[in-house]
Amino acid sequence: MAKELLNDVTTRNAKPTDKDQRFNDGSGLYLLLKSNGAKWWRFDYTISGKRKTLSLGTHPVTTLANARIKATEARNCVANGTDPSSIRKETKTAQKIEIENTKRLEAGLTIIDSFVLAPIEN
Repeated sequence: MAKELLNDVTTRNAKPTDKDQRFNDGSGLYLLLKSNGAKWWRFDYTISGKRKTLSLGTHPVTTLANARIKATEARNCVANGTDPSSIRKETKTAQKIEIENTKRLEAGLTIIDSFVLAPIEN
């Protein structure tokens, strides 16, 4: 499969039409140009027999080079048998817990899961 088919000029100059467009960069990475003008970097992959899509950011905040790096990282995760989407979900959950724990500590409360449950003996 061809790789790195896009260039920076193509991604910048892409104009929206009445339908969504896909600009393929190869190996699962593409730029999705929505009809409202939004440009999203997407990465398609298959893991455990299921086809999935991972969003890598928006253009121009996420550049073509950065999208390629993110796609390569995701591709490596898939090659190692790990779903990049589940890694992202676990990271977001950990960040939310960290933020909540900080708020609780500032309010003088205990952090989440700070108590160890003792086994009940009969």
